[in-house]
Amino acid sequence: MAGDDDRLSALGDDLLRRILYFAPAKEAASTSVLSRRWGSLWRSTGAVNLAVRVRDDRSCFSYDDPRWEEAEEAFFSRRDAFVLAAKAALTAAAARVTRLTLRVEADRDKANEFIHCDRDWGRTDVVGAVVSLPAARRVEELLVAAADTPDDDDLRNEVGSYVGIYCLESLPWETLRVLDLTYCFEFTPPAPAAAAPRLASLRLRRCSVHLKVLQDLIDGAPELAAVHLESVYFVVARPASHDTATTTNAPALRLRCRSATALVLKLCTLGDERGEAHGDGNWAIEIDAPRLRSFRYKGMLRRLVLRSPAPETMAVAHVNMHFLNERSSYYVQHDKQQQRDVDAAARVLFWQFVHNFTSAKTLKLRVNNLNFIAVKGGARRAKLLCVLPNVERLELEAVHDPTSKTAAVAIANLLRCCPVVRDLRLKLSTPYSFKDSTYVREFLEWKDRLGYDKSVDRFMDHRSKRTIAIPMDDENGDRYDEVSDIRGLSGRSFTCLQSSLRRVAMQFQLDKSDNCFGVQLIKFFAENAMVLKEICVDSGTRRLCEHMNLNVEKWISPAKACLKCKNLNEGSWEFSRIPSGSLHSTTDLGQCTTSFTILPLQR
Repeated sequence: MAGDDDRLSALGDDLLRRILYFAPAKEAASTSVLSRRWGSLWRSTGAVNLAVRVRDDRSCFSYDDPRWEEAEEAFFSRRDAFVLAAKAALTAAAARVTRLTLRVEADRDKANEFIHCDRDWGRTDVVGAVVSLPAARRVEELLVAAADTPDDDDLRNEVGSYVGIYCLESLPWETLRVLDLTYCFEFTPPAPAAAAPRLASLRLRRCSVHLKVLQDLIDGAPELAAVHLESVYFVVARPASHDTATTTNAPALRLRCRSATALVLKLCTLGDERGEAHGDGNWAIEIDAPRLRSFRYKGMLRRLVLRSPAPETMAVAHVNMHFLNERSSYYVQHDKQQQRDVDAAARVLFWQFVHNFTSAKTLKLRVNNLNFIAVKGGARRAKLLCVLPNVERLELEAVHDPTSKTAAVAIANLLRCCPVVRDLRLKLSTPYSFKDSTYVREFLEWKDRLGYDKSVDRFMDHRSKRTIAIPMDDENGDRYDEVSDIRGLSGRSFTCLQSSLRRVAMQFQLDKSDNCFGVQLIKFFAENAMVLKEICVDSGTRRLCEHMNLNVEKWISPAKACLKCKNLNEGSWEFSRIPSGSLHSTTDLGQCTTSFTILPLQR
């Protein structure tokens, strides 16, 4: 390409406007100096994206230091300059503004002060001042966010109390199609006469909202198809003290989303205006969404009821559920009988939860305790388990105890419930403690990099040799050429293994036990999945040699499958399987023989 070629200017105006549509207002306006053509492009995009990183130098000085007052004046001056710049950007728009984003990045206290406090510590409203400008009264997409991204604890646990920084008293409900709010503690719903006729997507994150206000908004939005509620504190009246989670007046999140096709509930809490959660977190969920096609949940195990189930042609097809650990007191954790009772109650709640989605085609499960899934005994299975006749893709991410057969029972339960599953993905890990610390995590990453470099050297060394003799031990001296069956799983027959399961993807950590559970599972599926085409394996680190150097053919019974070829460059094995039925001279071995491949899982 010649040095003076200007590919950007060769783009059409419509495409350039589309690019500037997502650019921050300051950067978009700066393009006007490029040329006369660029001078007005940013004004005609239809979008104004406002963002500010709050700077506060007062923490550098003590309160009695004269420079503290100067820093305070600079803080509010920057706030005033931001408001003026926002008004100027909206006023300068040459086309109708259809998209408005407002982001205030700071810690929660500084964001609250930036938005609400004046020099004399009176009250002001920066967000309301911007959103209420005439140029913003016909926006179709409104995104408002305040405060930094939540920390890891906020992302791992249900929101614990009342949250929010700003409120919105007036919104352009007549034109809004997308509403995305973060750290909002109150907004005024549309009046019944006006409603929100065009609203199609609602997303609330780290917000507090009265459940009735939210329900009024949803009821007034007949086109609302996507509802995303993440770390939302729902405010409802506290029930009478004699009510429990089993009574009809029990605390419950009751949502009526008649037009929603996608619903997300992540880390939400039901509580009162004092910031206290109802029922110690043991509240229920009741959803009326007859058009629901996709459901995602993350939180504690609790009772879920889907009202007005959709007909088979419109039933929920995609389900993603991440269940957190049950809260147990110190005494429960150290009382085995009480812990068994807690596990049994959680198991009932889990399968009752799953019962709502018997029409699902894709099911993703993440649990921190496989006891939620493991049901032993024929009578208990008949009572709790349900058939999921349409699930074709099943994903399970879980923590398991290598010394227990709970994992085998749980996987057996899922295979029994999913008779037509074609794609099975398992990500299994063992309990951790100190390994979660930042120092240890960085050390393990450094160790993995060394292992990766070593594996590459070994890989290149293998390529330079003609022999394919491969050691069966890893760098720690552990051997994997003797693999036993899985108690509680091997020897059982499942419909999906006979007729549908074609792909298995596994991610696990090779351990030092005589029988690594992940390796046992590979052996189980290789020997029992009759129409299997592919097994993808990730043993938990970046060491390619662990994929290449394990003699997979020794894990599998020669009577059930035999090795056809081994590809060291790709770290893969291809096997062929001949049906166990009787053969005769007219049998076409080419047609009756099936084959499958074991290869590294691509991350």
